[in-house]
Amino acid sequence: MALPVPATDQQKAEQPSIARVHDCWLEGSHHSDLDRQYADQIALCAPHVPYLVRESRQLLRRMVGFLVEQGVRQFLDLGTGIPTRGHVHEIAQELDPSCRVVYVDNDPRVAADGAKVVADNGGAAFVQADIRRPDEIFGAKESRELLDRSRPVAVLLVETLLFLRDEEDPAAVVKAYVDAVCPGSYVGIVHFSQNEELDQGLNLFSRMFGAPPIVTLRDRDVLVDFFAGLDLVEPGIVPVPLWRPEDEDPVLNPEAVQVHAGLGRKP
Repeated sequence: MALPVPATDQQKAEQPSIARVHDCWLEGSHHSDLDRQYADQIALCAPHVPYLVRESRQLLRRMVGFLVEQGVRQFLDLGTGIPTRGHVHEIAQELDPSCRVVYVDNDPRVAADGAKVVADNGGAAFVQADIRRPDEIFGAKESRELLDRSRPVAVLLVETLLFLRDEEDPAAVVKAYVDAVCPGSYVGIVHFSQNEELDQGLNLFSRMFGAPPIVTLRDRDVLVDFFAGLDLVEPGIVPVPLWRPEDEDPVLNPEAVQVHAGLGRKP
């Protein structure tokens, strides 16, 4: 999603975006020198953040794999960024080529790049839209062609709700998607939690470089409300490394990671 940092009209075209910053940290190729500079500035002030983003990507691989095992073949990835370097369509379609994926992001530059990435993939598409407007997203031509809402859909919000303020009622946004899909569908959420280390990093960034990325950090207890009406899949809402870990992905002190993940199933 685009960084909500004020800029002049002339500067807007050069403004870095979180999606491209993530692409830097994930060793992708869809970012500019300005995005890399911004990524380096964030990493200087909060050196653990790139690691957490990579851990979230590993979690995405495990979560999508689990969903395919449960028989899910349709995915709606909200606030996706640029779908490269092991994103949903690559993971799911490697397990079952019949899987279909719709990506959504509100940044027109990100959406344009994302559409190019999946242009030759008949089972994936990109929609530029605001995630607060689910009717618009489900009504888009790409969604109508790829998603059959009479069958289970996995709705994924990976580091997406960070960009919704409390007054925008993110729990209600999630509920709108739950209401729009059939029983047997899933909602997966990954969210950075409030912690002293990240607060210090944001404050340092503000002093050194100006306005930091505008995000709303939320504790695990708050995330519980986002899964209202859903049956939480074991192990519940836990630090990212503890969500169905694999033996080949050991993490020291995983309980200390202040990024939480959960997956809920609509009964």
